[in-house]
Amino acid sequence: MFVEIEPNFLRTIATDSDRVPTLYYSKYWPVRQVFWMRLKMINFHLQRLSLSKDACLDFGGGGGVFLPTLTRQFKTVFFLDLEDIEARQVAEKHQLNNLKIIKDDVAAVKIPQASFDAIIAADVLEHFQNLSVPASVLRSWLKPDGVLLTSLPTENFIYTGLRKVFGITKPADHYHTGSEVESYLKSHGFKQIRRTFVPLYWNIFPLFLVSAWQRDENYSNL
Repeated sequence: MFVEIEPNFLRTIATDSDRVPTLYYSKYWPVRQVFWMRLKMINFHLQRLSLSKDACLDFGGGGGVFLPTLTRQFKTVFFLDLEDIEARQVAEKHQLNNLKIIKDDVAAVKIPQASFDAIIAADVLEHFQNLSVPASVLRSWLKPDGVLLTSLPTENFIYTGLRKVFGITKPADHYHTGSEVESYLKSHGFKQIRRTFVPLYWNIFPLFLVSAWQRDENYSNL
């Protein structure tokens, strides 16, 4: 079951951080729907993939809006981000007792290899100027049969135009387009096993690319 958190609650717990998207509770209904659709599509893939449901990582989970959905599916869910204020309030409201919140940097945090059946990276990888850091770490954290699920902005001309229409400023740390990140993953140890678009009917110029990945066991970084 997918849990879409009520916009007014998200608005009341919002901080002034520019790292946590306000689009989940935007005053514009279409904006909210499209942004939630990314997570709904990730959940769609989770429901149809054959994988264990012991441990999941919400990587760069921001405000924690996906946590009520993930904790219903996995025995234990880990949340990793540099900020955790909003996520902790979401966890308290929804009584997420199988959640472990880690406030740390991906380059510094100590997590054993092969820890997770699934890793969610929803609109986070494009914020890393150097993609080698998250790509190598996330690959090492996945179990051999685990799955990485990504959502990435296309930054195409429609995406750019809609920013202007709805008065949304592009974050300064959007260093890569979705296609650039996907190309990097393909050449650095991941194989793409599923791919869809958001919105679904915009398969020519989509706003977001939503993909599922597994480790490419033939990859060598030597």
